[in-house]
Parts: sequence; structure tokens; C-alpha cells
Amino acid sequence: MVFLKNLFTFNKDYRYYLEKGDRYLGDERYADARDAFAEALLKIEENGEEDVSMKSSIQEKFTETGNRLGLLNLAEAEHALNGGDPKKAEEHLRTVMDLAEDAVIKEKGEKLLATLASGTPFNKITDVDHSCSSCTIDTGQLDHDSHNTEGSLSSEDRFALYTHTLPGDLPGRYSALGERFAYGCLLNRDGDGEGALKVFEELSVEKENDILDYEMAIIYYRNGCLENCESLLRRAIELNDLNPLSQVALVELLAETGRFVEAIPFLEHMINSDLIPDQARLLLGDVLIMMEDETGAVEWYSQVLSSPGYAKQAAEKLIPLLRKQGRNEEAEFLAKRFMKGCC
Repeated sequence: MVFLKNLFTFNKDYRYYLEKGDRYLGDERYADARDAFAEALLKIEENGEEDVSMKSSIQEKFTETGNRLGLLNLAEAEHALNGGDPKKAEEHLRTVMDLAEDAVIKEKGEKLLATLASGTPFNKITDVDHSCSSCTIDTGQLDHDSHNTEGSLSSEDRFALYTHTLPGDLPGRYSALGERFAYGCLLNRDGDGEGALKVFEELSVEKENDILDYEMAIIYYRNGCLENCESLLRRAIELNDLNPLSQVALVELLAETGRFVEAIPFLEHMINSDLIPDQARLLLGDVLIMMEDETGAVEWYSQVLSSPGYAKQAAEKLIPLLRKQGRNEEAEFLAKRFMKGCC
């Protein structure tokens, strides 16, 4: 059992904040990551650190978070304009200008601000996912089929937004699959699953790929074709057992169909292979709960309490279990530490 009261004992020099920022960045918590990197830079200056390369590396990460937050706020501004709220859009655009250093992002923000200032009506665009990426793709077919209006996000930006919340190397792998694949992803994002499936199937005939199998599996799942979904997910894992999306999707499908024991080896593989391990630990705890193994679930949830991105979620799951086991002191400690005493 993790000793709950000794979870956060660190030497808080710049390395502490750098590690903290990296974890936040990996969890797409960009504002928290930016604050942590800023603190790391401050600690280096306070301590007179001479490691110029390290300082430069942290500065680059600080800049990266600003660009990502800028693109997120750009997307929020688009949504606000779509919803007829120019005041809210302007707030987000001012944030873009404050945080982003990337010239392309700032230019997009400036154009939208100019549109607002001129009073020019803004045509609605298709919603975008809230994420960001620096990856780029050829415009070609995407721009031809795009319904974006002047001043809205381009198709390549929409594809970047579509993919960048993905973990690990997946944003790059998605981008590397090319323009036709990106077109299929945007069709899927816009609700045309049938059109997207046709694109993915055509590409799959040319060359098998775990990402294609995963994307097709999700479409089949939405259509209620669970057998096809499972078959594709298993093939995706055979092609590449280091893709966490396929692993998680199959685990959730197995759990949904009551095959909890079958799901456990996939979660153990994710943990042992460092594939979004904290999410895998939480899922394993959830599976054990469904198997009525509360003791085992407590063990796995406890391991996540040291994760900045998932500690609160783990605590929410742990508190009622600890109380049920009569471990009220530990439950209250977690409630005060993670839930501000609200549980």
C-alpha cells in the first residue's frame, strides 16, 4: 500500500518545477505547465545556475506552452464568434496576442481582431477540437473541400487541433499518414462517418496500419457493429502494441461486454510499457471494482496519487472505498488534500 502522507516530498529546485511542467505538458494542462516552467526559470536565476543549455531548453518549453494556449484560445474565439458573442471572442483573442509567440498564430489572431474592429459579419464555421499542434500538411484536397470562411481556421489547423490531444508520438504519426488520411479525419470530425470510413478503408487496402484500424474501429463502434470494432482493434494491436488508443479502446469494449478478466492483461501491458500508465492504473482500478475486488482497486488508485494530472481523480475514487473499509483518517486526509474538504 502506498503510504498516503509521504507522496509529495521533493527538493524544490528548478528540476522539481521542470519535471512538474513536463508532466503537466504531457497531460495537456498547458496553463499549469507554463506556470511550472516559469517557476523553473525563476529558480535558475535565483540560484545563479550557469547551465545555459538547460535554461534555453526550459525557455523553449515555456514558449511552446504559450503557443499552445494561444491556439486553444484562437479556437475558443472561433466558437464565441460562432455563438454570436464578440465580446468573449475579443477576450480570447487578446489572450492569443499575450501568450503566443508563433507568427502564424499571432497573424490569425490579428486578422480576427481586425474583423471584429471593422464590424464585418463573421460567418459560422465548423466546430474544432480544443487542442493544438505545430504539424503541417499539404492543403490540396483539404482546402478544396473545406467550408471554412476567410478568417477561420484552415483545414491544416483543424487537423492539428484534431490530433494534438493524442498521447506520445501519435500526433506526428497521424500527420505522416498524409493528406488523404487527414481529409478522412476531418470528415469523421464533421460527422460524416460513412465518408471517413470509405477513405480509411481505401488507404488500408494500400497498406495496413494500426491507426487506420483504430479509426475504422471507432466508426464501427458508433454504428453498433461491435464485432467489427473488436476485430479491427485486435488487428491494430497485433500491428503495433505500443499504440495506447487501441489498447484503451479494446479494454473499454471488453469491459462494456462484461469480459473484465480479458481486459486486465492489456492494462498490465500498458503499465509495464509506460503507455499512458496513470490512466491505465485508473482503468485497472475501475475494472477491479466491476469485479468486486475493492482491495485491489484501492492499491491501483493509490499508485496514481503522485500523478499531478490524475491525483484528484484517483482521490475521488479512493475516498468512498477507504471509508467503506473503515479507514476514515486516510479518507479525510485525501479529502482535505485533494478535494479541499468537500467530500
